[in-house]
Amino acid sequence: MNTTTTVTIMTLITFLLALLVAIGMAAMPWVTDRRECFGVSVPNVAHADDQVCGLKRAYATAVSATAIVMIAIAALMWWRSGAVPAMVTMTMAILAELPIGFAAQQICRRRMLTLKRDHGWKADASRRAALVGEGTPRPLGLAWELLHVPALAITLAVGCLGYADMPQRVPMHMNAAGKIDAWADKSPMLIWYAAGLQLLLAVLMTISHLVLLHAKKPTDPNRPASSAYAYGVFRKAWSVYAVVVGLLVAMGIGLGIQLSTIGVVGLDVIGLIMMVVGVAALAGAVVIGLIYGQNGSRVYATSRDDDDGTASDDDRHWKAGVFYWNPDDSAVMVPKRFGVGWTCNFARPLTWVIMLALMALCFGGIAFAVMM
Repeated sequence: MNTTTTVTIMTLITFLLALLVAIGMAAMPWVTDRRECFGVSVPNVAHADDQVCGLKRAYATAVSATAIVMIAIAALMWWRSGAVPAMVTMTMAILAELPIGFAAQQICRRRMLTLKRDHGWKADASRRAALVGEGTPRPLGLAWELLHVPALAITLAVGCLGYADMPQRVPMHMNAAGKIDAWADKSPMLIWYAAGLQLLLAVLMTISHLVLLHAKKPTDPNRPASSAYAYGVFRKAWSVYAVVVGLLVAMGIGLGIQLSTIGVVGLDVIGLIMMVVGVAALAGAVVIGLIYGQNGSRVYATSRDDDDGTASDDDRHWKAGVFYWNPDDSAVMVPKRFGVGWTCNFARPLTWVIMLALMALCFGGIAFAVMM
C-alpha cells in the first residue's frame, strides 16, 4: 500500500471518527437516565415538557452544527492543501468538540435548574428503593478477562518465531505524512515492546470491566423491579463490550505491532489497524448508548413516563452536573448524570489513589516505549 493511499484512508477514518463523536454527543439528552436531564434531577414527566424538549433539540442542533462546520472546514482544507493538513485539522476538531459540548450542556443545565424551580419539581424524601436481585441479568464475570492470556501468548509466539526474519533496522514511528521518522536496531527486546503494550492495554480494559461490576447500582424507588432489570441489561451489554472490545483493542494493536516489528507488515498498515479498532470501539459504545440508554433508561422509557415524582434529588453533589462529590457516599464509581457510562466519586480518597495509579501505569508504559 503506497503512502498516498494510506494517508487518504486514514483521513477518511478521521472524518468518520468525528461523525461518530458528534452523533454520540448529540444523542446524550435522549440516552441519559430518565430521572435526570442535563445533569439535573427531574421527574419522568419532565421529558414530555415542551420547554425541556426544546432544550434537548437546541443542544443537539448546536453540537451537530458545530460538527458539520468543522467537517466542512477540514474538507476544504483537504481540497486546498491535501490530506495531511485535513487529517490534522479534523483531529483538532474532534478534541474541540468535547469542550464545546460541555459548554452547551452547562448552558442547558442552568436553564433546566430554572425550569425545575418554576415547575416545582421536587423529590419525595420518603421514598426508598428496594433491593431487587432475582431475575436481574448478570454481567460477564471478570474471569472472561483471562482470554487476554492466550492472546498475549500468541503475540509473544509470533515475535519469537519471526525474530530470525526481523530486519536489522526496525521502523518504530510514522508521522502524519506517512514517513518513517524513528528506527530501532534489531533486538530481542523489541519482541517485548509489542507484548508490553498489549499487556498495558489488557490491564486498562480489565480495570474498566472491574469498574462496571462494582459501580453503584441506581434503582428508581418508584419502579424498583423494572429499573433494576433495565440496569442489569445495560450492565450486561457493557460487560460484553468490555470483553470483546478489550480483546480487539489489546490484541489488534499488540499483534499488529508485533507483525510490523518482524517485518510482515508496514507501519502504515498498523496505523490503519489502530484507527479501524478505534472506530469499532467508538461505534460499539454509541450503539449501546442508543439502544439501551444510560442505566438502561431506554429499556423501560415508555412505561415510566406517567410517573410525576422525582425519586431522589442529589443535585448538590453533582458539580456542574457531571462531577460527583459526596463524602457521605461510600461508592467510588457511580453512573454518569449526563452521557453513558460511569464516573468517579471525587470526594473519596480511594478515587485519587486509583487515578494516580492509572496515571503511573500509563506513564510507565510511555517510558518503556521511549526506552525501546
